[in-house]
Amino acid sequence: MIDIIVNKIKGLTAKLLQEGAIELIDIIYRRESGGMVLRFLVDKEGGIKLEECARLNEEISALLDQSEIMLDKYTLEVSSPGLDRPLKTRRDFERVMGKSIRVHTYEPIEGKRRDCEGIVKAVDDEKVTIDNNVIRLDKIAKAKLKIEI
Repeated sequence: MIDIIVNKIKGLTAKLLQEGAIELIDIIYRRESGGMVLRFLVDKEGGIKLEECARLNEEISALLDQSEIMLDKYTLEVSSPGLDRPLKTRRDFERVMGKSIRVHTYEPIEGKRRDCEGIVKAVDDEKVTIDNNVIRLDKIAKAKLKIEI
């Protein structure tokens, strides 16, 4: 049921985000300690500002109120995914090309281990090359940029 609601919300907000040249990174709709939370993680070229997130929050809220998609009470949050955002799509991996990332896979890489760390060397529709390891995108459970302090 949650997937159906999220897909409807994506369709409803697509034009608004596109007009603002805003990339939807993820929509998370889940129960948290204070009740249901609908979280939009968004970004744009050069980064998204707090004021833009606040404006989007108001615009998305108005769209949702008019649509009647949301039947239960919820809290809406619009924010940047941050530096440690999950890498999920080809575009995410292209964005970190030449940088160091950490990857955890669903199954062992080349029969050895399920974790890999290294520099993103290449990306295509089906796989990412990290140093000398070629990993299918659909085999990646979790991937994040390695943040150096």
